[in-house]
Amino acid sequence: MPVPILCHECRQGRYQVQGPDSYDCRVCGSLVTAAAFPLGDDERLVVLADILQALSVPEGHQVATPDRRCHAPHLGASLALALRFDETRPVYPPGTAGAAAELLATLDADERGPWVLSPAHLDALTRAMDVRYAALPSASRQYPEFDAEIRNAHARSRAHRT
Repeated sequence: MPVPILCHECRQGRYQVQGPDSYDCRVCGSLVTAAAFPLGDDERLVVLADILQALSVPEGHQVATPDRRCHAPHLGASLALALRFDETRPVYPPGTAGAAAELLATLDADERGPWVLSPAHLDALTRAMDVRYAALPSASRQYPEFDAEIRNAHARSRAHRT
């Protein structure tokens, strides 16, 4: 769960995005860069509702941050299709379709992200993307940069496990 970061100067305001890698306090206007925030190995800086926050990311998990509201429905459509296909021909290994259903519910509840995805979620998502692109090749051309981000997160997750 993200935690808003209080201003280092006035200890009251929260930081908002001022520019690329710069943030200012909403109360006192104090300017800082991302380097001013010491983060643990399991933390990332994210901006939610225009407020800079620290997000805890468990080991092996990856963060996907959509930059368009259509990304959640795009991924959700892939998951829904794969889950339907899984009923007649296996898409997921036995006992792993639950991660796809859980992720679909997450995407339905939170369209804006950022999403902290477990290795199981990333595997379910990339399998779903493969199914959708095989069944509907035009889907692979809709958001190639975001799809590449998901596939790269999956690759990082797999590399972390080995």
